[in-house]
Amino acid sequence: MQTSGPRDGSAPGARRRFRVLAAAVATAGLAVAASVTAQPVAAASQGVERAQKPRTVVTTDMEQDDLASLIRYLYYTNDVDTQGIVYASGRYHWAGDGKGTTFFLPGREYKTPQTSWRWTGTNTIQDDVLAGYAKVYPNLKKHDPDYPTPGELLSRVKVGNIDFENEMDHDTDGSNLIRDLLFDNDPRPLYLQAWGGTSTIARALKSIEEQYSGTPQWSKVKAAVSTKAVILASGFQDDTYAQYIAPVWPDLRVENLQAGYSTWGYNCSRGAGNTRGLPQDRVYFSGAWIKANIQVGPLGSLYRSWLDGQAMPGDQLDIFGDPKLAPTGWCKPLSPYDFLSEGDNVAFNPLLHTGLQEPANPGLGGWGGRSVQTTTSPNLWTMVGTEKDGTGASVSAYTTLRWAAAAQNDFAARVQWSLDGDYRAGNHAPVLKIAGNGTVKAAPGSVVNLNGVANDPDGDQVATSWWQYQEEGTYPGKVAIADRGGHDHVTVTVPADAVPGQTISVILQGTDSGQFPLTRYDRVLIQVI
Repeated sequence: MQTSGPRDGSAPGARRRFRVLAAAVATAGLAVAASVTAQPVAAASQGVERAQKPRTVVTTDMEQDDLASLIRYLYYTNDVDTQGIVYASGRYHWAGDGKGTTFFLPGREYKTPQTSWRWTGTNTIQDDVLAGYAKVYPNLKKHDPDYPTPGELLSRVKVGNIDFENEMDHDTDGSNLIRDLLFDNDPRPLYLQAWGGTSTIARALKSIEEQYSGTPQWSKVKAAVSTKAVILASGFQDDTYAQYIAPVWPDLRVENLQAGYSTWGYNCSRGAGNTRGLPQDRVYFSGAWIKANIQVGPLGSLYRSWLDGQAMPGDQLDIFGDPKLAPTGWCKPLSPYDFLSEGDNVAFNPLLHTGLQEPANPGLGGWGGRSVQTTTSPNLWTMVGTEKDGTGASVSAYTTLRWAAAAQNDFAARVQWSLDGDYRAGNHAPVLKIAGNGTVKAAPGSVVNLNGVANDPDGDQVATSWWQYQEEGTYPGKVAIADRGGHDHVTVTVPADAVPGQTISVILQGTDSGQFPLTRYDRVLIQVI
């Protein structure tokens, strides 16, 4: 279905409303009624109060891969509540102790003891990245006043445990920040992103253990911290998870999202050219598209791509931007400005406000992919390897690849916000809503009627579709989804062989008609009774 209307030039508070009709009922003796009224969209953050946004700390070893992810992340700081950006170490990047102490572990990139390794310093975030953000902030806040001020972000930059890989022997400003956040009165989960190693996070936990272990309060403190902290790791880039966090804090949820590298990690040529993304989406990873739409403006120009002439200071292996040296590296170059890597997107994509996000339940999918619990003790989740596409074929990495085009267009639209503070000149995402409270109870053989609403703040057309997210539900087969009076109103037939207790996930998806088409979603879970 399409809802249409011209951009009318009205102020953000007077947006035109577009609706896809409201909800109805099921059959076969099962009445399921719901209704919803469409409302104007106030801003790109969709009116989410800060106290309801995911609360998060980024820890990063600030290699060029992390720099690219941080650029993207800053464009989404209106969606989350950023409590810290912390320098951290890992197996690929560590600073040394400044005393000439050498360090060596086997199986690393270095073959002899080193005093530091590929360390890029502790100034890039403040002096370069946030300086670029400060230049575009006046424009960004015109598109969404929820963007944090440059000063607010700057005050939250800390240095964590950076001396050596696995170093968690002493408290640091970064570990103290995390420790204090875990003890504050904010009831929200604290999502701790590990873009490098987990040693700074581990040190924060260790300081809590040292303070309370052996006291009468220890069991309650440990339980409370294990409930509040969630680690979102773009892989385990040191040994502190395995050696400390997993055995000492087994109830703390940890998500290893490394499988998302298939979509967002290093784009290396193996003779096939740029094959990142699904075939129909590869334009969004091409040099022409990235150079024109991402690497522009005071902040976007800091983004990294293949052969772009840039390098991180202090990292002798960052030759990805050098046309002469890049062919000698471990990851062979593609064409200039082709997608290089944003491997750490996997750690914050689960938090972004798309209508699907449910960071408390990693078993539900979204731009961050879908995960399954691999062990209960420790409480470890890993991203699934395959999902089924629209043809029913199992596709490797489809759990993240299926969203890549939407994510790239969304990123490009926000870069455009940073270039022009005129709200009417930018594109802003629609809001999708399925009538009801997100769940419907239905018996086998019954028919459920679903209705949705689509609001677009710019008056764009919104093309909507409904589809079954088969892997999200526990019913193992396909269900029939049929239009009933247009895409605004569909019926879902609950299969006769469905078993009480099983679930069926149905997604409403809407894409607007802006320059960079923006996509948002809503889901309903049908519970078989």
